[in-house]
Amino acid sequence: MTRRWKILLALVAVLAAAILFVAIRHYQLRASPEAYIAQLKAKGEPMDLAQVLPPPVPPDQNSADTLRQAFALIDADPYLLGTDYYGVNMMKPIAPGKTMICSQQPDDKEWDVTNSWQDLRKAVDQNQKIFDLLRKTVARPDVDFGIQYDQGVAALDFKALGLPESKRAALWLSAAIACDLHKGDTASAIENLRAMLAIAQALRDQRLIISELVRMAIVHIAVAANWEILQSPNLNNDELAQLEHDWQGFNFTYSSEKAFEMERVTSGITTRRWRNSYSAFGNLNFPLSSGGNLATFWNSTKNRTEFVAWRYWWSYPDELQALKGYEAIITAMRMAQTNGSIQNAIQYEDGELNELGLTNLDESLVLGEPDFQHLLSETIPVLGAVMGHVMSAEAAQQIVITSIALKRYQLKHGNYPATLASLVPEFLPAVPLDPVDGKPLHYHPNADGTFLLYSVGPNGKDDGGNPSLETGVEGRNSLYWLNPHALDWVWPQPATAAEIKSFYAHPAK
Repeated sequence: MTRRWKILLALVAVLAAAILFVAIRHYQLRASPEAYIAQLKAKGEPMDLAQVLPPPVPPDQNSADTLRQAFALIDADPYLLGTDYYGVNMMKPIAPGKTMICSQQPDDKEWDVTNSWQDLRKAVDQNQKIFDLLRKTVARPDVDFGIQYDQGVAALDFKALGLPESKRAALWLSAAIACDLHKGDTASAIENLRAMLAIAQALRDQRLIISELVRMAIVHIAVAANWEILQSPNLNNDELAQLEHDWQGFNFTYSSEKAFEMERVTSGITTRRWRNSYSAFGNLNFPLSSGGNLATFWNSTKNRTEFVAWRYWWSYPDELQALKGYEAIITAMRMAQTNGSIQNAIQYEDGELNELGLTNLDESLVLGEPDFQHLLSETIPVLGAVMGHVMSAEAAQQIVITSIALKRYQLKHGNYPATLASLVPEFLPAVPLDPVDGKPLHYHPNADGTFLLYSVGPNGKDDGGNPSLETGVEGRNSLYWLNPHALDWVWPQPATAAEIKSFYAHPAK
C-alpha cells in the first residue's frame, strides 16, 4: 500500500471517528431531557397537552361572542374622548398613605389634561352599548376563544386572545364608574365594577402567563375603582356583599400555576416543531434564506449552520435547563398555596433558579438578538418574576375583601370593629391572611373614626403600617397606589382638602 493510500485511509478513519463521536454525543444529549421528562411524569407532573387543557366551556356559558362584539366597538373608536386620553383618575395617591377621592373632585384633572364631568358623562353615554355588552359577562364569566394550544406557544395567535382589548375595556369601565360615583349612582358603579371583575375572571382559563399578567393588571384597575366606591355615602350591605363575593373568586397563585404547566407543555411542542422544521425555526427574527448579496448569503449560511448545531446538540441541554426552571417556578407556586407565604416561595424560587444559573443570564439574551445556546431557557428569569406580580395581586385582593367587610360592619354598627376577628363569621368566613407572610393582615381602628389596614409588603417585615418610602428598600411589583420602595402596603385613607390643594400647588419633581 502506497503512502498516499495510507494517508487517505487515516483521514477517512479520523473523519469516521469524528462523525461517530458527534452522533453519539447527539444521542447522549437528547437522552438527558427525555429522562428528565420521564422522571417528572413518574412523579405525577402533567407533561401532556391533554392533562393541562382547561375544562370546556358550555356554549350557553361562553361570553366570547359578547366580548368580541364589545371589543369591536371599542376598536372602532379606541379613545373614549376622541383623544389619546381615555383613562380616568381613580384612587390617586398624593402622599404616603393618602389618596384623593377623584370622583368627588370638581373635574378629572391630570397635569396636562383636564376633562369636565359633563364631557366624560357624554362620552360614556354615547358608548352605552359597549357597557351593556360588558355587563353581560357578570352572569357568564367564562370565555373560550378557541385557542389552538396544540401548535405550541410560539404559534399561538395572540391577537385572538383579546388581551389588549380586555384591559382597554377595564379602563373604559373605570371611566363609567367614576361618572356614576360623581352623580351619586353607586348601584351602577358597583355593576360596572362587577363587569370589570367578570372580564378578569373570564380570562382565567386561557392558562397563559401573558393572560395572567393582563388579569392582574385589570384587578389593579379594579382595586382603585373599589376604593372610590367605598368612599361613597350611598352604600348598602347587599350590594357590598355581592361585590365581596366576586372578589373572593380570584386565586392568582393557582391560576398562575396552571398557566405555567400549560406553558411548559406548549413550549415543549414548540421545541419539537423547531427541531423538525427549518421553516418553523426561521420564524424567529433573523434571516434564514439566501438573498442577492454576499452579506445576506453569509448571514443565511451562518444561521443555517447554527440551526444544525442547535437542532442536534445545543437545544438539548438548553431544553433540560428550561424544564428545570419551569419545575422550580411551578413548585414555588404550589408552595405558596400550601404554606400561605408567597415571600417564602419567592425565596425558594430565587434559590433554585440561582443554583441552575438562570438568574445571571446576560440581559441581552432576553432583550436582544436570540442566543442559540440559550434560546429555550433565556425567558425563565423573566417568568420567575411573575411570582412578585402574584404576590401584589393576592395582597390587593385580600386587602380589598377586608376593606369591604369593614365597611359592611361599619354600616351595621356605626363604627369599625376592634379586631378583624369581629368580622367572622357574619362578614368574612375567617380572619384574612396576608399572602406575603401567611399571617393575619394587620389592622386597628383609629381614634378619628378611620382605620389602619396593611400588608407587611415585599420586605416581609411589620413596619407598623408605615407607608413612607425608604432608600434601599427593595420593591417587588408593588401595589398600584404605592411606590415600590414603600415599607408596608397600607390601604390608604382619603386625603383632606388641604392636602389636595398642597399636592397641586407643589407638584412632585
